[in-house]
Parts: sequence; structure tokens; C-alpha cells
Amino acid sequence: MGEKKSREQFKQLLDHFVTSIREQILNGELEVGEYLPSELILAERFSLSKNSVRKGLDELVNEGLIMKKSRVGNIVASSQLIEKVVLRVGYYPSLEKEASFLTLVEKFEKKHAHIKVQPIALPYDHYHQTVRDFFKNDLVDVVTINYNDFREFKSGPKELFEPFDWNDDVYPFLQEGFRQDHLYVMPFIFSPIVLCYNQQHFRERGLSFPDSSWTWDDLLRAANQLTAGSGHQHGFYFHPLSVNRWPIFLLQNQVYFSRDADGEVQFDEKKLIESIHVCRNIFEEQGMMQNFLSDSDTDAEQLFAEQNVSMILASYFSLNEMKEHLIQYDIAPLPYFSDARTLLLAIGFAVNKTSLKRDIAKQFVEYMTSEEAQDTIRRETLSLPSMKKVAEMSGGERVFHPSRYSLFREIIPTYRWYTDLGVRFHELREMKNELRLYWSGLTNEELFCKRLRAKLSPSQKEWTQIGRG
Repeated sequence: MGEKKSREQFKQLLDHFVTSIREQILNGELEVGEYLPSELILAERFSLSKNSVRKGLDELVNEGLIMKKSRVGNIVASSQLIEKVVLRVGYYPSLEKEASFLTLVEKFEKKHAHIKVQPIALPYDHYHQTVRDFFKNDLVDVVTINYNDFREFKSGPKELFEPFDWNDDVYPFLQEGFRQDHLYVMPFIFSPIVLCYNQQHFRERGLSFPDSSWTWDDLLRAANQLTAGSGHQHGFYFHPLSVNRWPIFLLQNQVYFSRDADGEVQFDEKKLIESIHVCRNIFEEQGMMQNFLSDSDTDAEQLFAEQNVSMILASYFSLNEMKEHLIQYDIAPLPYFSDARTLLLAIGFAVNKTSLKRDIAKQFVEYMTSEEAQDTIRRETLSLPSMKKVAEMSGGERVFHPSRYSLFREIIPTYRWYTDLGVRFHELREMKNELRLYWSGLTNEELFCKRLRAKLSPSQKEWTQIGRG
């Protein structure tokens, strides 16, 4: 209680100091060009420490009222408060945890006293449509946008997004993903999908840790041993219908959806069925079949953090869920069954082409991809910064990083975008709905492939009603 009172008293003293100096400047008692008393005198006068006085003076600097002169003192710079420009920034709410986003916003504002950032958390559902509407109606100046949502702009981003210059400090493969003639999104953070495992569970069963030689059969053998005799514990789990998980099996088997001259979809049915059979086998072995007919939002990362699951498929973004849990874990490359491939995720910034604050918006993006901001992400989160130099640094981390954290560098050749399947993101969702029926036993292989062709081919829409009920 005493400590709380002490903090409140300190805040009151600091606020009184800042308010007093501000009023003296605004009413002309302290004139422009006049020096303030020394920090020592101010500290004695307002019963503050020198550090607290400096903190208060920094606030007045940010307001444009005073200016600090090295080795000289603090001089009154203006008798009028700076009229701040409001920059409206739309963002994914998850970035608050995944990238210390609001902390970075505060740091940006401290460096740019004339700019006030208005963060606007945008809904995840229909995000690309929200961005389109907000840009067209001048409701935001800059937004965060991931690769999946970016690719949903059917007419291309050039009508809405202000182009960026190529950034030599950012991983080229990330920038290539957001380029269509020009670079329309500046990458901010990224992640491959990896295997995350509980080290303690492996040790208790006397099992070797996963490595790059693992196939899905190896994973299943280990998962069965981890599950056996553990009661409520599951050896392996992932969201069965997550569009950031099941496409990996298609990528690993080189499944590709092409179109003929009439727009009809073409694909290797044998490879596709092989891929989804691997998924189904995992689901059956791990007792996950009951999840197919529901839109369960069970949090795999939470189950893992609570040590109810020994292995999960995870992104570096989702590893941030582990920060507040005492769990011994590490990561490994994904198991494979044909080719070693994994899915790449990325989030960047897009600037509203019609915004009158385009220059300020770009200034904001430049800061977010600066070494200072990117290093804050590296030290305070487990997400991967887009700046190559920073991502590959080590040391000074404020959160636990698993020993194989730098694994992402080794597996760069295995990175694939979901578009390497030859489909758009809304088509992935169509495929997910058909997979739900197939994995649940409500359609057979032949009907699954026919229905999929119907969903992805404009002239076969009559097939979409076949097999229901």
C-alpha cells in the first residue's frame, strides 16, 4: 500500500512540475529564448530527483515548448504547443503480443513530437475487404496486412496501395512476395511453420528429439509413445482445418492447381489424395477426427503451454503464447513425406495511396522497419524481424528463446507461399470445406475430387450441390 501511495505521490509531483513550467511558458512568464533554471535547481524546487526532472523536460520537448542544448541547458523554443498531425494506423490486434506493436508506436511518437498515432484494431474476418473500404473512404492512412490478405486484392493493389522503394536491408524473398510490378507492402515480421515440442516429455519417455531427418511416420511413432500411458496427454496436435496448417501436406507432395484455356482447374488427383491421406492418418492416430465437423477454436498453443500436448505445428508468432509459461520446449524442422517444405507467413505495412498523409505514413513504416524497432521485436518477442541483419543477431533477449531459435535460417530453401499451390486464398477456404466433408467420411475420393473441381472451375458449379446430405 505504501509503495502504491509513493508512486501516486511521485506522479503528482511530476505532473505539478510539468504543468507549472508549461503554464509559465504559455503565459509569457518564461519567454522564448530564455533559459530554464538548472536541472538541480528545478529538482530542489519541485522535490524531484534529477532523473525525474529530465523526464518532465522530455515531455515539454515533445510538446515543442523547450529545446535541449548540450552542455548549455534547456531553452524556451516556443510559446505555443505543437499542433499534432494524427496518423491513423489499422493493425491486427495480435501484433500487440507478436511485435510489441503499441510499444513501437510510443517510441515512434517520442521521436516525432508533431505526430500523434491513432492505432485502430481491425477485425480479422474479411480483413482485405475492410482495408479496401477504409482506404477508399479515407478512414486509415496505413495498415498492417499479411500475405494471405494482400493476395485477396483481385484487381491488384496498385489502385489502393502506395508503392515502396526496394529495401536492401529486408530479406529479398519477403519483398518478392509483396511485389506485383512494384513493391506494395513493406515486410515487417515473418515466420515459417515449424514443429514445436516439449523437451521434458521426450526425456521422460527416453525419446530422441526431432530433427531434420524426421518423416511424418517418425512423428507418429513418437506421438504414440508420448501418448501411451500419459492419461490426458496427447502426443501431437494441430488445428485440423487451419489454412495455415493442412496446405503444408499438399506443398510437400508438389500438388499444383493449374487452369486450362477455358479456366477449368487441372490437378494430379493421385498426389492430392496421397497428401490428404497423410493428414487423415495423423488425425486418426491422434484421435482428432471429432474436430472435423465443428468450427472449434481450441487453442493448440494453449494446450501445449499447459503441457497437455507434446508436439504442435507452430509459427514463430504463436511461440509468443509461451512467454508467460514455465515450459521446456524447442523447435525443429517440419517432418516430411515427399519434399521438405514448409509454409511461409509474413506481415507488412501498406500505405493508402489517396491519403494526404502519405509521406508521414511512409515515415512511420520506415521507423517500424528500422534497426531500432526491429531489434525491439527481436529482444521482446519471439517473432522474426524482416530486417535480415537484426533477425540473425543474438544476445540481449528479454524473453526466453529456444535453443534452435535460429533454425529459420537453415530452412529458408524450404519456404513456400500458399500461392505455390496455384490457388487464391478464398479457394483455400473452399478446399477446406470440402476437406471437412471428406475427412469426416461424408464424401469419398471420387466425389471429393469432383466437388473440388466444381468449386474451383467456373463452368462446373452444378457439382457443388452433389453429395450433400
